[in-house]
This record gives sequence, C-alpha cells and structure tokens, in this order.
Amino acid sequence: MADSPFSSSAANRPSDPYDGRDYEVELSALPRSRAPSYVSKNSFWQGNDDEDESLMRRDRTTSYSDGLKGGNATTRVVSVASQTPTTKSNREQKRKTQGWRFGVKISAWTALTVFLLNLTLTIYGASTYTMLDGVGTAFSGSCDTVNSWTTWLHILINALSSILLSASNYTMQCLCSPTRQEVDKAHARGDWMDIGVASMRNIFKISWRRSLLWWLLALSSVPIHLLYNSAIFKSLDANEYQVAVVNTDFLKGDDFAAWYAYPGDPAYADYAEPLTSSEYAALRTIQQTFSADLNNATAVQNLTNSECIAAYGTSFVSGRDHVLAITSAQGNQTNNTMFYTTENIYNLDAGSDELPSYFWICIDLADSDTDCDVTAARRNASDWTVNGKKIEYCLSRVMPSRCKLQFSIHILLTVIIMNACKSISMFMTLWREKDATLVTVGDAMSSFLDTPDELTKGRCLMAKVDVHKGPLRWRLREVSNRPNTQPLPITYYAPLRRRWFAAASVKRWCITLGLCLAGLITGAALLGVGVAAISSYLSSGQSVFSLGFGSVDSRALIDAGLPQGGSSGLVSAVLLANLPQAIVSFLYLTYNGLFTCMLLCHEYSKYAMDSRRKPLRVTSPRGQQRSTYYLQLPYTYSIPLIITSGTLHWLISQSIFLARISVYNNGENTAADDVSEVGYSCLPILSVILLGSFMLIAALGFGFRKFASHIPVAGSCSVALAAAAHRPKDDVDAAFLPVRWGDVHSEGSDEVGHCCFTSEEVHELIPGRLYAGLDPPLTTSNDLDEHGHQRRARVQRELID
Repeated sequence: MADSPFSSSAANRPSDPYDGRDYEVELSALPRSRAPSYVSKNSFWQGNDDEDESLMRRDRTTSYSDGLKGGNATTRVVSVASQTPTTKSNREQKRKTQGWRFGVKISAWTALTVFLLNLTLTIYGASTYTMLDGVGTAFSGSCDTVNSWTTWLHILINALSSILLSASNYTMQCLCSPTRQEVDKAHARGDWMDIGVASMRNIFKISWRRSLLWWLLALSSVPIHLLYNSAIFKSLDANEYQVAVVNTDFLKGDDFAAWYAYPGDPAYADYAEPLTSSEYAALRTIQQTFSADLNNATAVQNLTNSECIAAYGTSFVSGRDHVLAITSAQGNQTNNTMFYTTENIYNLDAGSDELPSYFWICIDLADSDTDCDVTAARRNASDWTVNGKKIEYCLSRVMPSRCKLQFSIHILLTVIIMNACKSISMFMTLWREKDATLVTVGDAMSSFLDTPDELTKGRCLMAKVDVHKGPLRWRLREVSNRPNTQPLPITYYAPLRRRWFAAASVKRWCITLGLCLAGLITGAALLGVGVAAISSYLSSGQSVFSLGFGSVDSRALIDAGLPQGGSSGLVSAVLLANLPQAIVSFLYLTYNGLFTCMLLCHEYSKYAMDSRRKPLRVTSPRGQQRSTYYLQLPYTYSIPLIITSGTLHWLISQSIFLARISVYNNGENTAADDVSEVGYSCLPILSVILLGSFMLIAALGFGFRKFASHIPVAGSCSVALAAAAHRPKDDVDAAFLPVRWGDVHSEGSDEVGHCCFTSEEVHELIPGRLYAGLDPPLTTSNDLDEHGHQRRARVQRELID
C-alpha cells in the first residue's frame, strides 16, 4: 500500500487538503472508454481484470497553496502481469460485497429464510394439532400461560415482520432509484427526479419492469401488515351462568317455588314465569353445590355488591359462572327462599338492539328498558335491588381457566404467499435488473462529475427550493415540458449554515408531523375511552394498568357491532385488530423518509467543510471512491429506527388484538363456533403513546441541528445535484478522487464566479459576488441564442428522442 498512487500520506500529497482518513485503496477498474459508467447497461457487472485501467493521481508541478489552477491529468495502464493472483482474488471478493446488488442479495436471502421458517412452522402446526374451520389449538389451560406464550410469539412475529419489511423497503428504494438516462430525460422535459430517497415521484418515470417489481413489493406488504400479527391469537373462556336472588335459607337447602319471579308482587307480574322441570332440577343442583362449597374460598367467592356488579356486568364472564345475590328479605308461604332467577345464555346472532346479557343487574333502574349502565349501578351499590329485593352481597362460583393458544392456518398461508411474492420479486431484481441506478447521492455526483449535465449549467448555487421559484427556477413558466436553460446570476450573501429542517420540504414536514400527531391524539382519546370503560368494573384502588400487559380480559373487549361468529367474525375482528398496524407502518415510512432527507443533506454538506476533502460514497466504487453498505441512513440511525419500529409494532400487537371467545356451560363447550372479539390493553396503549411522542420529539430535535457547511441544500433533487457537479474542464477524473465544494477560480469570469465539486483547489465563496448564470453573461437576445439556447435545445431534443 505504500507504493499506491492514491496514498494519503503527506509525502505523496503534502498540500492537498485531504480529510486525513485512511481509505483502503486498490487499483481502480475504470473502463477504457470515457462513456459515462452510470449509463452503460451492465456497468454494475464487474468487467474482466484484463480490461482494467488504474487511475493515477494528477501530476501537479505546483502545490495547491501556490494557487495553481490547472495541471496535467495523466493515467497509466497497469499490465495484468503486475497484478498478483492474491491481489486479483481479493479485489474480486471485495467487489462481490459492494454495491446495491449485494444489499438486495442479502434482502432476498433474508426474505427466503423468513419464508422457509413460516412454511415450516405452518406445516408443523397443521400436521400436529387438530384443526377446526382453519383454526388450530396449540394449548389449552391457564390464561397466564397463554398470555406468556402469546407475548413471546408476538415478539418473534414482529421481529420477523420488521426484518422482512426492512428488506422489502431496501429493495424498493433500489428499484425506484433512477438511471442516468432516466434523469436526463426528466431534465429534458423540465422535470426532475429524487436521488437517495424512496420516492413516489420516480415510480412513473422509471422502466415498467422496475415499476412492476416495486408495486409487487409494496402491495404484498399490505396483507402482512393486516394479518401477520393475528396469525397467532388467544382464546378466552366465557361462561354461561344462572343468577338467583335468594336469602340465606336457600343455602340451607330449603325448597323454593318454581317461578322466575315472585308472583305475589303485582309490580313484577310481567317477569313471573314458571320453571320447567329441567330448569328446576338445574337450580336444585346449583343450590346443593353452593351449600357444599360455601366455606371453600377456592370454589365460592364472597363478593360485595360493587364487586359483583363489576364481575358480572360485562358481555363475557370468565373465571366464574353461577351467582347467588343474597338478600335479607323473607318470603311468604308460596316462596320462602328464591325471589328471582334467570339464565344468562350468549346469543351470537343477537343484534345491537338486543338487551345486554347482564341486564338483570339493572332490572330495577328507571332506564332499564333500553340499556344497563353498570357505572351508575356501582355508584349506588349500597342500595342495589334486583326484582325489588335489596341485595346484601353475592356468592360466585369459581371456574378454572380454559384459555387457548390458537393459530389460523388461512392467515398463515396468506402471509406465506405474500412472503414468497417478496422473495421472488427480490431475486427477479437481482436476475433481471442490471441497469446502473443512482441509488445514493454519491452515485449521482459521480455520474454528474464524470459527464456533466449540459441542461443544468449555470446553476451552481441552486438549492432544492429554487426548482419552482426565483431566478434559478427550473421549468419555464410560459412553455410546458421545457426546462429553463437561461438562469440568471444571483448574488451570494453572507454564509449561512442551514438547519436540518431545510432538508425536507415544508409539505413533507407538515404531512409527517401532522399524521404522527393525529395518530398520537387518536391513541390518547381511545386510551381515555378504554380507561373509562374498564374503570367501571374495577374495585376501589385498582388501576386499569394493573390488568396485565396485553392479556385478554372480558372487561376489555371492543363492541364494534361487527359479526362475531364463523369465518366472517374472524376476518372482521382480524382486520379491526390489525388496522392500527397498517396505519403505523405508513406513518413510519413517512418518518423514515424524513430522517433520510436530513441525513442525506447532512452527508452532502460535509463536502464543503473547510480544508477537508472526501471521496464520494458510492454503491460501486472506482478509484478512491468509498464503498457503502447502506443507502442513505447510516447504521447509527437505521438500526435504532428498525429496532424502534419493531418495538412499536409489538406494543401495538399487545394494545389491540384478536381474542376468541369459547362459550362454556357448567364446564362444557356449548357453541359450535367460537366468538371472535377484539380485545385491548391500556398499559401497552400508554407505552405506544409515550414511544411515539418520544420519536416525534426526536425528529423535531434533530431538525434544530445545523449542517456541516453553508453549501446550498440540494436535498434529493437531481437538478440541484447536477448543477453542483459542473467541475473544471480539465478535472476529468474528479468523480474518482477526493473532492470538495467551493469557489473555483479557474472557471467563471471576472463578473460571475463559479462554484462546484472538484478535486482541484477551491476557495471560500465571496459574499456580494455574482455566481451562477451563463458564462459569459448574456446581455442581448443574439448572445442568448449564440451562447447557449440553440446548443442546449439540441441536447434537450436528443435526450427526449
């Protein structure tokens, strides 16, 4: 390495303001032809080493400090014989791990690995466990065990989905990156393209094949967002029960009348119905059970009125079934022990106008004909009456947990198909797409420095905001689909280091922050509704955040009026439970795009730092260019963002989730179809809001950072990037050497200066001096035609053709 012509040692380049970093440099593989490498179709395929050509550093007879404007550029052809087999092998090995193709290759194999894992688990589950209507049960028993398994499995699912979607997004950004030819055609139409960011602007300007692969990857992400987290779900047991208002004599085994309500009271004559023999026998069995287990706290619980209303004032009762509401009232000769009874049977086909199953709690309330306000009943728990009898306390029979860990084979198959679609699209990208695309800003600058864009000449101070307004506006106002090739000179004012806010447009900032803020406000509102709903069921001093992290609870179910039974109930519940996943994924893409814009401009600004030169960071390095293993987000940002995204999706999967309800009567499963419900958990919802707020504050905080230099903020705009790359005419190899942006004295004129990226000497821009505009300045209409318009119009027509 000591003899390398690109050595960064002071002995080789004593006056070159290089950044001092050690870059591993090997013989470059520049093609003999000066045709732009970013236009050739197969330029990402490495050529034969026999055709390689090594780029040598310029031979300058005077140091940069002496103000030399030029210098003779020389290159030397290195014979193949001088390259040892080891050097040749190392170079070939290094090239295989460079470029966007290597990243897509990793993404494709990652997607294939996830596909095989999903396929293996699905085959194992389908062949091992009993399936009923496409739903398999992997475990049945303790709800705590089911909640634990579900939590860990959802961590795995969200990790796999985050990896899969990250690989998909990487490939999508590579696919929507334009080629140099596509950029040139857009410029000829007075348009521009995005470089280095995922952009919908580019989708309709790239080749149809890349656009098709992009849409396949994008559309296959939607079912994964909507279904993957519900592939594995919990099932809660809901117990049908008998309720009876009795006195203590009932517990002694005394007889009772075979009536639902006490018939001697005219006020309750409408509720007086005779019991059938089977109903009477069932009540007798309940009476004997409570009498036998009265002193067994594990079998029968003594509940206060408030606790009783909270436990049974819900759509589904879990962990308990039959209940006796104890009153001190004494009966007459017709009925000495029981004053009211009813059976709570779940009707899956009941409409929204049906009375709630716990209506018996509110039977004495004034508005009982239309609704049952459990909260109001709890507020008056001390005066609670049922069928005119004042309730003293309740006795509730405890039932063992029958929660289930279940999976849907149909959802898993859908996810597998979408996973396969992604994997095939990625391998198709590797197989069919060999065009050299401008994936990073370094790729674009290398292309524009190697072959400057004639249409953007005279715009050296152009920023992205100048595309639509000002003297450097790009599209002509009076002519559609035509670029403005006659920019006017502009005055350079005192240097101003912009903040990162300037990296993205006001529209992007408003959309990103507005959508994220709307999501947080909506989440906070829903949390408030959930807290209020659950609080009505909790005992005094108990917090809604103590109910468990993502655990199924009969008190925390969403009543959206959707179908509950059969496949339609399952599908509707799955879509409702996973809708927030899709929304947050979309929000994350806009959030990620915002950071991509900021980091892109931050990297770009480093090329104008004082006394610092940097080689371009490209996907396929040549000369002293640096290779890259990421696109525009460095690992210090991309890895935390991926981890944060996965954590956010997992928290959402614990916040709102599919919950299946299995109906039991006296311990026996009575319903052919389970009920599909959507459950929620307040603690994860609060965690999502806190994490989302932190991410929003972090984006605003980074926006206040300042760029490394005062270079115009080109952003991802191809026109602004091309305008900054009109290097000096003799600096033909600038793209492959360390470069810096600044004032180039060898270009421009006494009236109008010129600034650009170059490997030659640059100076600080002079405040108050004119820059940009055509060189020499145009003063008459004849000069306009002679010096620029006709020649650029010809270039434009050639590009369009």
